[in-house]
Amino acid sequence: MTIVEACESRTNSTPDFPMGWYTVGRSHELQIGDVTNVTAFDRELALYRTRSGAVVLQDAFCPHLGAHLGVEGRVVGESIRCPFHGWRFGTDGKCEEIPYCEEIPDRARLRTWHTEEKHGQVWVWFHPENIAPQWELPDIPQFDDPNWTTPKFAEFDVPAHVQDIAENSCDPVHFQYVHKQPHVPESEVTVEDNGRILHLRSDARDAVIPSQLHATVFSPGHALVHNDYGPNAEMIVYNSAQPIDRHNTRMRWSLIVRKEIEDLAGDDVMQGIISGLSDDYPIWANKVHKHKPLFCKGDKTLVLFRKWVRQFYLTENDKREIA
Repeated sequence: MTIVEACESRTNSTPDFPMGWYTVGRSHELQIGDVTNVTAFDRELALYRTRSGAVVLQDAFCPHLGAHLGVEGRVVGESIRCPFHGWRFGTDGKCEEIPYCEEIPDRARLRTWHTEEKHGQVWVWFHPENIAPQWELPDIPQFDDPNWTTPKFAEFDVPAHVQDIAENSCDPVHFQYVHKQPHVPESEVTVEDNGRILHLRSDARDAVIPSQLHATVFSPGHALVHNDYGPNAEMIVYNSAQPIDRHNTRMRWSLIVRKEIEDLAGDDVMQGIISGLSDDYPIWANKVHKHKPLFCKGDKTLVLFRKWVRQFYLTENDKREIA
């Protein structure tokens, strides 16, 4: 007798969060003295900028009675003050003041997350054991090159796990069926000798806008996509992610083009890339995460991605569940 199994949409579970660098906002959106609430890694966090300009990201709930520091919390010098009873916490997470009590309990502290600002974004390092960053954020020289435009920003909330979104970078076949290219572009996926950085090179000369594409994937959700349309006709999409929870991800794109094409086609090219996301959205919104996909011989790039992505998960059990 054949037993009808429950639908995967009811039984499927997504992976935890891969270690790496993620963004929680744009630098220009967080002015001195600003406090805001952030949801990332299935946690509530408080993000603020101190009076000296330092960016701080801490667990949101005050250890006293649980008030959310990112909602109505106040910056006081180099600290944040709880809106409920005025407890004040420094950038290292330790409680510095209880206004009605001189003795501060030893356990009066918040988790402080490692943050950096680079390329106009606020980055946070995530590791499930809260250890220090394992690699540095990359340099992107084009952002400071006068031959390139000022970045344009785009932001999207996608109902999918960050790994499923990143997997697109190694899926040339979907360009034909999802993005309506005339055929599957010739593509090659390689991994650097360090084992961590992945490259996809794709020949899209027959696309609506012919180009040579080179995607550099630093970790799941963190990638640089370079499109070359011809001499001095180039575009870069710098992609970062904020995993809200295991089923929802906020994507942040920074887009720049060579100034030689800024007036001729720059805005059109960038808008085309942004609009292309609408092709992917219904797939992401309705698919399940396959822990062990049924691959065929034509899926070599996807098999390589699944092997590569294992390193960003902590335990051997996690790694087995990924691919």
